[in-house]
Amino acid sequence: MLVTLGLTAAACTTTSPNRASGEPPVLGQQSGTPAVVGQPAPTGTGQLDAVSCAGADRCWAVGTPGPGSASTITSSPTSSSTPSSSPPPSPATVIDATVDGGQTWVAQPLHLTSAPALTAISCPSARLCMAVGLSGSASAGIVLTTHDAGSSWRVVAIPAGATVISGVECASAVDCTVIATDGTTFWSAHSNDFGRTWQRGGNLPAGLQDAASLTCVTGGSCLVTGVTATTAGHGQGVIVISADGGATWTAANVPAKTGLLQSVVCATVTSCMAAGTTSSTISTIVPAKGEMLTSQDGGQTWRRSPAPPSIDDVYGIACPSPRICAMVGTKWVGHPAVGTGGVAQSRDGGTSFTAARTEYTPLPLTALACPGVRACIGVGGDTLARITLTGTKSASTSTTPTTPSGGVHRPGLNGRA
Repeated sequence: MLVTLGLTAAACTTTSPNRASGEPPVLGQQSGTPAVVGQPAPTGTGQLDAVSCAGADRCWAVGTPGPGSASTITSSPTSSSTPSSSPPPSPATVIDATVDGGQTWVAQPLHLTSAPALTAISCPSARLCMAVGLSGSASAGIVLTTHDAGSSWRVVAIPAGATVISGVECASAVDCTVIATDGTTFWSAHSNDFGRTWQRGGNLPAGLQDAASLTCVTGGSCLVTGVTATTAGHGQGVIVISADGGATWTAANVPAKTGLLQSVVCATVTSCMAAGTTSSTISTIVPAKGEMLTSQDGGQTWRRSPAPPSIDDVYGIACPSPRICAMVGTKWVGHPAVGTGGVAQSRDGGTSFTAARTEYTPLPLTALACPGVRACIGVGGDTLARITLTGTKSASTSTTPTTPSGGVHRPGLNGRA
C-alpha cells in the first residue's frame, strides 16, 4: 500500500529571499513584478503538506518536522546529549499560522512527546481547526483539534483501527469527514462532535493504493483522488465519489491511462475539476507535464481537458468562485530537471489558465488554499507563498486552455513520499 505523507525536498532547507542588488536570482525566481511571493517557513519546519484558511487573514499550514529539529516538542537538549561545539536542535515545528494573510508566520507549539507527521488540515472557522496524519510514534493515526485559533492543540479520538489518516474536511464543528486506512483498506469516518467520537462510513473501492485529496461539496458529493496499480512501479489516477455522506463509495468514470491525480474540487454542485501529472510512475520522481480532468455531473464522469495546464505537475487546485481558480505545482528547470514552484490562475472558470510570475519559490508548491477571490496561500517544502489573484494578462508568462472549476490539495510528488 502506498500512503503519501509528503513531498521529499530535493534541497535541504531554503534560505531568506532577500538578496543584494546584482546578485543572481534564486532558483524558481522569475523576473518582473511577481504575483507570487514566497518566504521560508518558521525555524524547525520540515515540509509543509497542507494548508487551510478561515477568512482572508487567518491560515494554518501543517506538515512534518524539519531535519535537525528536536525529536520531542517539550524537552530541550542537555549538555550530555548535545556537545557544546554543536548547535542545539531547533524545536520541531509541524503547524505554522498567520493572522495577516500570509505576510508573517509563526510556529504553533504542540505539547506532545514527539512530533507527528500531519497530512491534512481543515479550519471551518477562525477559532476551530482539525489536523490529521500519523502520530509521532508512527504506530497509529492522529487527530488534533484547536478551539482557540491554535493557541492550544489537543489530541482527540481517532477512527478505530486507523493507522494513518490522510484527509479531512470540516464544514462545521458538527460535520467533519476523514479518510483513514488500516494499511489494507481506505474508508471514511464522520464526527458530529469535532473529533470526540467517530462513526465509520463505507470502504473506498478495493485496490486503492493511495487516497489523497478529499473535498465535500455542500449539497453535493464527496470526492477523493487516488491511484491504482497497473504494472510494477506504475499506476493510474482514480477518483472515488460518495453521494450519501460517505456511507458508500464508488469509482467515478475516469479516462483510461490517466496520470496520477493529486487534487479534486467542485466549484458548484455539478462543475468539478481534478488535477495531477501525466506521469504514471509511483516508485520514483519523474518530471512530467500537468494533467487536468473536468466533470459537469458532480464528479460521476470525467474527461480530459483539451489542453494541458500552463505549469508542470499540478498538486493543488482551488476555485474561490465559479469563475476564479488557481493551481500550484512544479516548474521543471534545467537538465537534469530540478523542480521549482509553479502557479497559474484562471478568471474564466478554468477554460484557460495563465502562469504567474513568482519570487522565491525554490521548491514545488504542493498545497493551496484560496479564502477569497483576491488571494491564495500556497505551500511546499519549507516555503510559504502569498498568491495575488489578478487579471490573467497582467501577471502572465503563458496561457493554455482547460475547462471548469477548482479545488484544494494534499501533497505528493508523482504519488510518492
